[in-house]
Amino acid sequence: MGRIKGNYWKVEESRYKLQLRTRIEQEKIEEALPGWECVSYGYVPNTSEDIYIFQKDFKTDFDWTNFLNSDSVNQLIEMKEIVNE
Repeated sequence: MGRIKGNYWKVEESRYKLQLRTRIEQEKIEEALPGWECVSYGYVPNTSEDIYIFQKDFKTDFDWTNFLNSDSVNQLIEMKEIVNE
């Protein structure tokens, strides 16, 4: 299984969203992201990829940073931050 392309952004004070573009089944992604809720789904016909949007609340910024820097996430997802300006 190759790395998934992922974008993330902060929605509220403690809530983050991930957008993942992949051919991997949703169940396998959910196993790798325990506690995350899939809130939206899409499909890209040109590349036969699925797009999933997950969200999760983190108690502290430290918890979010630990998640973002964890080996399990970095091995699975190539993360890129989306900045709202």
